[in-house]
Amino acid sequence: MPLRPLPCAAILALLASALSAQEPRGRAEPIPDALWQKMQGVSWHPGLGCAGRAELRLLTIPHHDFTGDRRLGHLVAVAAEADTLLDIFAALYDAGYPIQQMRPVHEFGGRDDLSMSANNTSAFNCRRVGGGTRLSDHAFGTAVDINPVQNPYVTQGGTTPAAGVDFDQSAERGAGVSGVIREGDAVVRAFTARGWGWGGTWRSAKDYQHFSRSGG
Repeated sequence: MPLRPLPCAAILALLASALSAQEPRGRAEPIPDALWQKMQGVSWHPGLGCAGRAELRLLTIPHHDFTGDRRLGHLVAVAAEADTLLDIFAALYDAGYPIQQMRPVHEFGGRDDLSMSANNTSAFNCRRVGGGTRLSDHAFGTAVDINPVQNPYVTQGGTTPAAGVDFDQSAERGAGVSGVIREGDAVVRAFTARGWGWGGTWRSAKDYQHFSRSGG
């Protein structure tokens, strides 16, 4: 009797269980068949010019949640930056920086707004820049958004996600606020030391959640 392929959730669970409970550095794996099927037409679209399966990796990453418990999350990111991202998130783990959750964007229907509203940390998403025609850095797996509620996207037109209004002013982004990313902190240092740029330094808008290899 032929064996049935494992569902995506089971594959992710197996990868997570393979990591030592004491190991702060995660691991990178080729995109499993079940995950790739889930991404089709959701977080990956043919013909857009986004990174393809062979260029991507599934990262299983230990992190602390907002209660201090150890969790395992998953990011899809470009293979060329996989080791760098594992080093970065290991540094965040060592620093005790909390991350609420870390799930691939297909679990939110490929919708960036739903992922942000859920305070989900994510990376690859085959999409264009909001309101434009240019592909986002996320479409190449070279950008990461971290704790979007505590680190919202702030423009003159408003704050995204909506819950980010509690964290979009300088006075609300103090050192004692859990999950907030601040200039010069352990999160920014971990990324910028490895050549990644932070959206919190942008002039016309502030994208506090956003880190990218290009800096844009």
